[in-house]
Amino acid sequence: MATNLVPAASAAELPEEFPLSVQGGMLEALGINMYTTIGKCLVEFVANAFDGDATTVDIDIPIKEIGEARAELRAKAKAEVKEGKRDPFKVLLTPLPDNIVVTIRDDGHGMSPHDIEHKFLPLNRKRRDDGEGNETVLTSESGIRSVMGRKGLGKLAGFGAAVKVTIRTKRKGETFATTFVMDYGEIEHADDLTNIRIPATYEHGLNPDEQGTCITLSGLKADAVKHSIDTITHTIAEALFGIEPEEMAITINGELVAPPAPTYEFTYPDEASRENLAHAILDIEEITQIPVQFMVGFRPRGEHLPVSQRGARIYCNGRLAAGPSLFDLPTGMHNFHSQSYMECIVRADEVDRHGVDLVNTNRTQLRQDNEVVRTLITFVEDQMRAALAQHAKWREDAAEIELDTAEETQPYVRIIERLPPKTRSSARRMLRTLGVVHGYQSTEFRELAPLMIDTMNAGEVLIRLTELGHDPQSLKVIAGHLAELADIEKNDALKLYRGRRSAIMALTTLIDKGEHELWKKQGIEKDLHKILKDDPWLIKSEYSRYLTSDADLTKVSTALAKHLGVDEFAALDDPTRPDLVFVMADSAAPHVLNVVELKSPSIPLDNDHLTQLETYMAKLSSYAETELGRPLTVHGFLIGAMPDAQKPNDKQLLLIEKIKAAQPSTKWVVMGVRQLLERAMDTHLAIIQSLETDLAEEEQQEQKALAGADAPLMLTDAGAVTTDEEVAIEDDAGVAEDESGSDPAPAA
Repeated sequence: MATNLVPAASAAELPEEFPLSVQGGMLEALGINMYTTIGKCLVEFVANAFDGDATTVDIDIPIKEIGEARAELRAKAKAEVKEGKRDPFKVLLTPLPDNIVVTIRDDGHGMSPHDIEHKFLPLNRKRRDDGEGNETVLTSESGIRSVMGRKGLGKLAGFGAAVKVTIRTKRKGETFATTFVMDYGEIEHADDLTNIRIPATYEHGLNPDEQGTCITLSGLKADAVKHSIDTITHTIAEALFGIEPEEMAITINGELVAPPAPTYEFTYPDEASRENLAHAILDIEEITQIPVQFMVGFRPRGEHLPVSQRGARIYCNGRLAAGPSLFDLPTGMHNFHSQSYMECIVRADEVDRHGVDLVNTNRTQLRQDNEVVRTLITFVEDQMRAALAQHAKWREDAAEIELDTAEETQPYVRIIERLPPKTRSSARRMLRTLGVVHGYQSTEFRELAPLMIDTMNAGEVLIRLTELGHDPQSLKVIAGHLAELADIEKNDALKLYRGRRSAIMALTTLIDKGEHELWKKQGIEKDLHKILKDDPWLIKSEYSRYLTSDADLTKVSTALAKHLGVDEFAALDDPTRPDLVFVMADSAAPHVLNVVELKSPSIPLDNDHLTQLETYMAKLSSYAETELGRPLTVHGFLIGAMPDAQKPNDKQLLLIEKIKAAQPSTKWVVMGVRQLLERAMDTHLAIIQSLETDLAEEEQQEQKALAGADAPLMLTDAGAVTTDEEVAIEDDAGVAEDESGSDPAPAA
């Protein structure tokens, strides 16, 4: 029987060792992908100049020429994309003409040819290595400055913004300068970067007292140089903290890059400022201690920070090491809206002065797999949390004083003064809260204050009430945003829920009519869509009002609806009918978004409908992360006709099983239209009955106290104590409710 034998391998096929090569594509990962804008590139070169003991760094950027060249180049590139001659993504990397360059000159100690070969060009050279494997070289050549560099990657920063990086450098005492060019176009396809040879040229006969380095970036990438001088200046200033012009002056086109001088309305701790940081010592699990300096500042109202600039920036040796970030600070905490105005400066030099590298390469975060960083971040979170609390108290105190002095508040203050004492106190607190959150000069205050005062004036229409002593727990949820701002009196809550009762009756009429007339013809989902958008508390009982009371949330909701292509942004011919999907949120919980998908009650719901809802939820979560810069909780509601559990098809059966398996933590809810109606009725009508019963009991007790225990009482059919005058008031109020059928506005 024949056997197929595998021939023996030759010696060449079985080498005793393998070469390790670094191919040119590595430069893309370390250069282009890490330094995507000219500002970030310049930070690296400025940091190198600092480590080189420079006292001046002069940057020249021909903004006008760059703008003109970009416009011309992009117009040509777009035309080529349209004709199919160019990859659209490559447009972003298209270089400008070679004669348009950015230069960075410094007067540092420069580099000798030996320094270039053995210190500058080696990739990932450990800047602080003492030659024996220990990172103990913590200061610059002069011994004065704590160095910023560590990883040896900054030299690649230029490739993020340019194709060519030309370096001319000279050391003091030498009579020549060295020039060499790193050309990305020549080395990106190299099989092994260790075999790349970079030619050098020399200028002789130079003054030995001269020193410094000049870097020229050419072949500028169109998208990397799109930012304004102000943006570039801000990037450099934010990345470098505590470097005064007397130590190293940085200029761009002759203008000094000065440290930012923001105005704060409040700082924490009290004595802290950007120029005078507070001091603290952190204990690292009884291993060591590290000193830190910090401050938290809040910009004035109306000067909120972009999402990318909020929170803490942690600096090590004068350079940004992490942030800006709110880290794990919760968004639902008290005074969380002030996070939009908050920045925190932290200096933790000791974190980057040891043999362990704790700073991530992109310098936006620290490695959190160790006790030092975890302790530091916990400390920073605690300081921001304490600052938010102190800032809230400061704002409340200031708003209390301004309430009696601001011109905008005086009409409402005069109304409040005529209210009963108990209502007066609650109304004043609620008005002050509007001032704390929005300011008395804001559009929000002008819109919400009248609505809030109107709600508080219910005490003059209905019988006077005392605060609830045994209110149903559900009332605390359903009362919505008013419950967060003040102690709601029963007359206010009763007015709120009687208004809601009218809307429930309207929904009942619509469903009854649809069941008998419309479902088999044109359907009632359009009308359902409108009523649920107008009164979202029918879906979530704690909703006080839809987004119209909050301009910022309205903009967010509109943007999300546009992103999903739903509601008024839906295509008219879309067979999935996304016009019956809308996004809702409430100012009481702006960190929670709810997407509602309404299906025709004539078509039983199935698993495909739920999948579509989950897709919308996923898109909202992703959009919040990428466009809003913060995570949001997304809940979903699928409303329609529930499938027949006795004879479902496969898709309906799968939906039924998923509903059965749903947990309290599940972020979606599936309900039938009838179920929606019954839940709304159970919740709201039960509370109305509870409130009316409590009113009757308390009024009876009050009359007994005034007239004596044996005084005769007059009861209504419902058992409530009343008078002839109050009966008339109740009748008038009931007529008004039925005509309005709408939900009173919240206080904020």
